[in-house]
Amino acid sequence: MFLGATLGSALDAIHSHFGAVSYTTPVFAKAAWWVPLLFAGAYGTAIGRPLIAPHEPLLPGWKVVLGMALFIGAYWLTVAPVSWPVRCVLLSAIFVGGWAICDRRPLGWLIAALAAFFGPVVEITLLRAGVFVHHEAHVLAIPYWLPLIYACASVGLGALARWLTAPRAA
Repeated sequence: MFLGATLGSALDAIHSHFGAVSYTTPVFAKAAWWVPLLFAGAYGTAIGRPLIAPHEPLLPGWKVVLGMALFIGAYWLTVAPVSWPVRCVLLSAIFVGGWAICDRRPLGWLIAALAAFFGPVVEITLLRAGVFVHHEAHVLAIPYWLPLIYACASVGLGALARWLTAPRAA
């Protein structure tokens, strides 16, 4: 949970500091007080993968590092000065490539699909509550690329969760 609160908030700062989002009542570093709690909860759901599939093989550390690097790079891409169609194509490639290298399991696709659906649902709910705004809004007040960043997150965070919870040889 601590990792979600810290890393998630740091990644969210990319969005708030580069103008992708604004919070109605920022209290620290352009973020609302509840942002670390939201990301802690999001990571809490990401670490559920090892509970669903406890016998998945241990991932090598380089796959975990690559998965997280792709996720962090995808976050930066969301504020890059490129059009949303280009962003969507690149984020899709990051997800597919990351999944092919770091996961290759059907469960990874399922978790990515669930994240790509429920992540934006949570954001739409928060947007309708008036607590923040996306400045690049296409449909339902969210950008087209938002589900893709959640899919990319599922690869990186899923790999990290698998690695952190895997039994180690004595």
